[in-house]
Amino acid sequence: MKKNILKISFPVILISLLVLGNTALASEVTGKLSTGLSATNGDTVNGVVIAPPVASPVAGSYTSAQSVGLTADGATHIYYTIDGTTPACPSTGTLYSSPISVASSLTINAISCYPQSKSSTVATYAYTINIAPPPSGGGGGGGGGSYSSGGGSAAVTVNTTHGITGFVTLMADWGKTGAGLAADFNGDGKVDIMDFVWLMANWTK
Repeated sequence: MKKNILKISFPVILISLLVLGNTALASEVTGKLSTGLSATNGDTVNGVVIAPPVASPVAGSYTSAQSVGLTADGATHIYYTIDGTTPACPSTGTLYSSPISVASSLTINAISCYPQSKSSTVATYAYTINIAPPPSGGGGGGGGGSYSSGGGSAAVTVNTTHGITGFVTLMADWGKTGAGLAADFNGDGKVDIMDFVWLMANWTK
C-alpha cells in the first residue's frame, strides 16, 4: 500500500500562520504590502520606512545664505547638530522645528526618531557658502580746477594763465618734457594733447 506524501509549500505555511493570528512585522516598510490573504482576513500590512532625514536644498556649494529644511516621513522627531557632534534619539542634539539658517559654511548631522525607540542612521549634509564680495566703489567725479592724466600730478601749479596766452605758451612748449614747463597744465612732466584738452576745458577770455 502506497503512502501518501503530503507536500506543504512555504506560502501555505505563511498563510496558515497569519490566519491563526501570528503577527507579521513591517516596521521598516512604508505603505501597504499584500499578504496574499483575502480582504476578509486582512490583505495588507501597514508600516513605515526607517530612514534618515532628507535635507532641502541638497548639500553642496552656494553663493548665498541658505535655509535648510529637514523631513522624515513617519518620524516623531528629528534631532540635528552643527558643531560636529553626533545627534541621537531620544534627545541628543537640537530638536528640529524650523528650517536651519546656513549663512556660512557648516555641516549638519541629523537623525530621525520613530516610535518604539527606533531611530535611523545619522545623515551628514555639508554646505559651503561662498558669498562674493560687493564690487568696490569707483572713483567719483573730480571737481575744482585741476586735471589729472595718465599718472601725472593732479594739481595745476605751473601756469594759471588761460585763454590765448595759455594757447601760445602751449604751442611754444609743445612736445617738450621735464619739470617746470609753463604749458604742462596737467603736471605730468610733458606737454602734449592732454594739456591742450586741459586748456580747452579751462578756457578763459
